[in-house]
Amino acid sequence: MAKLDNNKYVDIYSQEYLERIKSLEVKRRVILDILKEYKSMNQQKIGVLIRNFERPEKADLKKINPLTFSFLLHSLFNINESIENKIIEFEKNKISRYVLFEILFWAKPSLYPFPTDNIKNYKDFLVKQKKKLKELNLENFVQLYALESAQNDTFIKDIIQKAISITPETLEEYLWMRDFIKYLNPIESKSLKARLHPYVWKVLSSKENTIPVIIDGNNILMSKNIKGPEKIDSLLELIAKLDKVYFPFYIVFDENAKYKFHTKYFNYKKTYYHSPADELIINLAKEYKGVVCSMDRFKEYEINIKNIWYELKL
Repeated sequence: MAKLDNNKYVDIYSQEYLERIKSLEVKRRVILDILKEYKSMNQQKIGVLIRNFERPEKADLKKINPLTFSFLLHSLFNINESIENKIIEFEKNKISRYVLFEILFWAKPSLYPFPTDNIKNYKDFLVKQKKKLKELNLENFVQLYALESAQNDTFIKDIIQKAISITPETLEEYLWMRDFIKYLNPIESKSLKARLHPYVWKVLSSKENTIPVIIDGNNILMSKNIKGPEKIDSLLELIAKLDKVYFPFYIVFDENAKYKFHTKYFNYKKTYYHSPADELIINLAKEYKGVVCSMDRFKEYEINIKNIWYELKL
């Protein structure tokens, strides 16, 4: 048992503590992947950091220019200046010192503690936390922070709950989950895979480059070979069984499709309406350098575009 400052005891062998350690380790791997490549910082990567940082001041990063943030990280990691000067640089750019302290923690938890306190003097805070680390006989500040925050952690559970709510039509909003899925252990991966639509799992778990696919909406909904109440869901399940990863998917319907069929994919953000649909299907495939999925062979068009319909195992 370890005694914390608030006089609470935490069992370092408890499931609660071990799960917190795991969630912090997963977060750290994701964060480190981005920090190591700070020179190629962009808005998407900043978004991943915001999702994973734990201090509320992380919201300051929402407005930072990626190039400016890249320069700040370069200075933080490479320029030999006092911590006070680095704090000044961060705060000049309207980023809280606590963001800086948290970055140091994730980058090197053997040296830098998580900024749990109201810190007036960082050097004093370091001395205090190092003393605590020694007293508790812990190896690094990840372990210390896990002890201090174990009772409040729901990170892994929250990620899994969010993942199982993903549908093919909302998938693009959750591509950031790839960063977490790749760090799941085999048992966790198998469990999560069983709860996701196969197409969602294929896209989120694959490391391959993706290929856009344009689906012939009317054609698929009329197909007798595709079963199920939502034929496009069933089609995507078949597409997920192919070797390559076909994503994102676009759907083209004839303009009168809503009078003939019922499908939730009429509201999908990458659904288009055009008559004749074939024209737009071909144009989108050319524009996005993708493939098509249709029972139609488009013989009237002189094209060299792959049609994956004939690769499906129906």
